[in-house]
Amino acid sequence: MESTPPQYFKLEELQTLQSFEGQVLVDANYYLWLNQNGDEAGIPYRFLYTLELVFDSGEALLLSSGDDSESIQVIDATALLKTAETLRDLNGAISIQRITAGSLPLWLPAIDKVLEGIRLSRGEDDLFLNDALLLDFGAHRVLVALSEREGLVLNIYGN
Repeated sequence: MESTPPQYFKLEELQTLQSFEGQVLVDANYYLWLNQNGDEAGIPYRFLYTLELVFDSGEALLLSSGDDSESIQVIDATALLKTAETLRDLNGAISIQRITAGSLPLWLPAIDKVLEGIRLSRGEDDLFLNDALLLDFGAHRVLVALSEREGLVLNIYGN
């Protein structure tokens, strides 16, 4: 059996994404990766490592930039906790910070709305690229994309 090339979503990830379509969003959380080393001036920087979408079913969809920001990955809470623990052990400090995002202007129009679909781009061989996805809440759509070496970038799409 041939494995999926790294620039495409795996079948299991596609099935997970599809399982959230038709559910009502109740909250959103950001998990920021805090770089304790900082930049040349010694100022720490952070980036969006994982987006958590919480639905009325009690389930959560976790979208991560991964450790290398080369692809959007569907992860579970166990993988997020393992990364946080590994970073804490390496740095001697907490390196993943949770921020409640449901009340932010980007998410407020999507809260209590049905996720009508998750739109993906097709690449070669009809496989779906994992560098961006569109969360479609009807009148409100959110683009989730990769930033070069800086995790996920979120923007309102259209309108």
